[in-house]
Parts: sequence; structure tokens; C-alpha cells
Amino acid sequence: MDNRISRYVNQKGRCAVIGKPLEIDEIHCHHKKPKRDGGTDEYRNLVIIHKAVHRLIHAKDRETIDRYIRLLQPNENQLAKINKYRKLAKNSSI
Repeated sequence: MDNRISRYVNQKGRCAVIGKPLEIDEIHCHHKKPKRDGGTDEYRNLVIIHKAVHRLIHAKDRETIDRYIRLLQPNENQLAKINKYRKLAKNSSI
């Protein structure tokens, strides 16, 4: 838990993808390298993101992906970050 808190503080409470200040109910911690693939809770493997971004990173269903794209309306840079994390999670780019 210390690494998660440290990551949140380092990011100044903002989503690493969309840059939005996060409310308590919006905070999700994403593992860059998934635990199922040997990822750990090390500081360097964690990133704090908005819960909708997290759902989009892991979404596989086209309808779900489209819903979160409409909700977030990511710009080109944000979409590139989302796709970077999707690739690490072994999901296809959007």
C-alpha cells in the first residue's frame, strides 16, 4: 500500500493519462505489467489513473470501449497513453 500512496503523491493526485485531479471514488491503481504476468506492487510498476481510464485499458468488448471513449473523449496524447497500457495488458490498440 505504501507504493500506491507514494505513486499517488508523486502524481499530485492526478490521473497519469488524462491529468484530471482525482476524487476519492475515481482513484484506481493500475499495474503496468499485470500481476498475472509476473508484475508486482513495486512503485515502478504502478500508475494512478481515473477509474474510467482503468476500465478502458482492460475493456475488450467494442461497446464498452466506445462508451468509455465517448465519456473520456481522450485527445491524441491521452489515447496513445491508453494504448500503451492496453498493449502491456495484452489488449489491442483502440
